[in-house]
Amino acid sequence: MEFKYDIRDLQFILKEWLPTQDVAACDRFKDTFSMEDIDMLLNEGYKVAREVISPINVPGDKIGIKFENGITTPTPGFKEAYQFLQQNGWASSSECIIVDTGMPLIMYKALFEVNCAACTALMSAVKLTSGVANLILRFGTEKDKEMFLPKLFSGEWQGTMCITEPNYGSDAGDMISKSFPTDDPRIYRIKGTKMFITCGDQGHCENTIHMVLARPPQAAPGSPGIGLYIVPKIWVNDNGTLGKPNDVTTVGIEHKMGLKAHATALLNFGDEDECYGILVGNPPDEKGMSKGLSMMFHMMNESRIGTGHNSNTQAAAAYYYASRFATERIQGRPFGLRKAERVPIIKHEDIRRMLLDMKSHVEGVRAMTFRGFYNLDIQANSSDKEKAKTCGEFAEILTPLVKGYGSEVTLGVIAQAMQVLGGVGYTQEYPIEQLMRDSKILTIWEGTTYIHAQDLINRKMRMNEGKPFLAWMATIKDFIDGNLKAKGFEKEMAKLARAYQCMEEVLNIYNSWYSQMDTKRQFIPLYAVRALFVCAHVQVAECLLSQALVAKQKLAGANAVDKVFYEGKIAGARYYVNNVLPNVYLTTEMIKEEDETVLTCPEESLVV
Repeated sequence: MEFKYDIRDLQFILKEWLPTQDVAACDRFKDTFSMEDIDMLLNEGYKVAREVISPINVPGDKIGIKFENGITTPTPGFKEAYQFLQQNGWASSSECIIVDTGMPLIMYKALFEVNCAACTALMSAVKLTSGVANLILRFGTEKDKEMFLPKLFSGEWQGTMCITEPNYGSDAGDMISKSFPTDDPRIYRIKGTKMFITCGDQGHCENTIHMVLARPPQAAPGSPGIGLYIVPKIWVNDNGTLGKPNDVTTVGIEHKMGLKAHATALLNFGDEDECYGILVGNPPDEKGMSKGLSMMFHMMNESRIGTGHNSNTQAAAAYYYASRFATERIQGRPFGLRKAERVPIIKHEDIRRMLLDMKSHVEGVRAMTFRGFYNLDIQANSSDKEKAKTCGEFAEILTPLVKGYGSEVTLGVIAQAMQVLGGVGYTQEYPIEQLMRDSKILTIWEGTTYIHAQDLINRKMRMNEGKPFLAWMATIKDFIDGNLKAKGFEKEMAKLARAYQCMEEVLNIYNSWYSQMDTKRQFIPLYAVRALFVCAHVQVAECLLSQALVAKQKLAGANAVDKVFYEGKIAGARYYVNNVLPNVYLTTEMIKEEDETVLTCPEESLVV
């Protein structure tokens, strides 16, 4: 099926819903970006997605990346597409924190979204390169920037993030990779193994710049002792030219369920004791403390909200394919009318239910995600320091919601899209089955859903004595109070108000459990994912109703095409609030119940 994408909703978010003009007015963007640029950039970006990116997606999945005799062979077309994006300003140089070329994050992410829907395997390489460049921009020396950034931005080199080890995944503080000082205080010898390294050896660039976490001698135990190092696959000389291979060996690539066009690699560093890395930041202090992991968290947090966004692009693509199929597939007759003509399946009630369910989830998660990007833009660029601080805190709170909820509901959306297509949806003749395979990993990437639920309840709910979380909740309460009697939305607003009260109740329950750690601590992790879903449901519902109010105002003067769009926005909001949001009521009751069956069930009875 031909790749198509709904850029109208992205235009609505950027031009009609979010206060994008606040971002455009920041000193960094006021002379280089304006609201008038949005349509042009989206239209041109959509053209790139359709003509350059989408054509490599299905062949890349079918052929896959090859690894033979220690050599990686990239999938056909990936090198050319990657370099096209990087060289023409559609990739890392536009996303990164560079004053003269960087776009507002909300604008770049709209372009990234369309490309990611067209081929998520390719855009993973772009995102990692952007993350490496941003780390060097934030924490590298001027020499580091001179040596690495030009080639990263040109597409000649790519970047990776190396954290996970064979026996240490999410427990990064226990990693055993080592770093050893040399005569040069900035150069360390690196030794260790890293696994599940996304795009770890793609084969489409002449060099790969690995950002590696490793533990120096006399390091403090746990996370505080870990250092961060720039480890090129091929050493880079002081003048920027390539030197000799840097003793980085690709042991193998994973044989995966999906994302077959990019290499998830097992890498050895220093098999011959000739692997060297450039220290990022300061060496360990007298207590053995380093800031490697905290610096890497900048890249990890970018990847976390990006993973939720990535998930939603796959769900959106599946929904758009299914919606078009539903208008083309002729099957069955209207219920109760045996002598009627056969009709397109979109005329059947349950198909319409599934399509509206998909639409509401896709547009709701997208709205929540772009609110997060807006907050990050204001945090990074506003001259109003208090506003920037508040927006940064709100972005932190939204990150586990976007990543955890966004990646989980994606699978349900894609499953429904497959259901709309029926048996052909399960075949490789249509793209839905690839979207399903490619998307499952996104619930695991950058931390499982449980890890992000723990982040929400342990950190985000409680940071700065809980004040930022209460301030975030207050924004939702203010919206409810200001629109409780909005004409035509009274029922939906009442349901949102009830769901908000449930969220308050969940917060109070968690505060109570934390105050009774001796007897209640087991419930904190047990119900964490459910607490995350309560918060995410409420936030998505508030976003959708906020959009619906804007859409209703626009209806009166809308042309025929926009009228259909605005009516769809209102329908999606109503559906979500009336059919999805009530899950919050039941989930809250389950949390209050404190059911201990999971804890009292014998472990042996869970094992076959």
